[in-house]
Amino acid sequence: MTQITNAAVAVQVAKSLEDEIVSGGWKAGHFIGRRQELATRFGVAPATLGEAIQLLRSRGVVDAKPGPGGGIFVASRSPFMQLSDQLLQLREGKATASDCLRVLDALDGLVLHDAIEHASDDDIAEIATLAERLQAVWGTEAGPSAIWALHARIAEITPNELLRSLYTNLVDYIIAEQLEGATAPSTPERLRTHLDFAEAVERRDHALARSAAERHRHSSVATLLS
Repeated sequence: MTQITNAAVAVQVAKSLEDEIVSGGWKAGHFIGRRQELATRFGVAPATLGEAIQLLRSRGVVDAKPGPGGGIFVASRSPFMQLSDQLLQLREGKATASDCLRVLDALDGLVLHDAIEHASDDDIAEIATLAERLQAVWGTEAGPSAIWALHARIAEITPNELLRSLYTNLVDYIIAEQLEGATAPSTPERLRTHLDFAEAVERRDHALARSAAERHRHSSVATLLS
């Protein structure tokens, strides 16, 4: 007979176990417990506990070893998985506007380079539309969201999945958390810089992209120092 599990409870158990691992600072190889012991401790059916363990195994958080001396152990974490964990911790409010802007500014040149090299006609058309909207709402309450929409759309073009994920997740974080200090004054020069981002992609102009990225970096520094 197939055992029926409670998926929502399995997710909660998985989160509780992961929280214990993180808060306890448990290293790779640390013994967490045997399946039956864990099922009893959390008050769940073995099948539900098994689903929770599978969730953690699929994310590389735990290893399950069968037989005598077996059980559930903390898995070895690859550097990439550690990076993923650290990005998830952004939701705990550990990143400031200054942190995010410095990283985004450092990545702008790479993002623009890839956009120029790989943008399709549809990409260029959508970026042009976003640039027109940005110009229309510049200096209004809708201005900041239009800025970030343009940045994110340009970043979506890169075939580098790590670069795309890091950049767009930082933009999403700034928007979601409404970080204080993440928005610079709405000057004509700053508008021109963002329009040049779009124009550089449309014209496939690397020189203009470098110039715009440099101007953008200087305006961000000025904002953070003001």
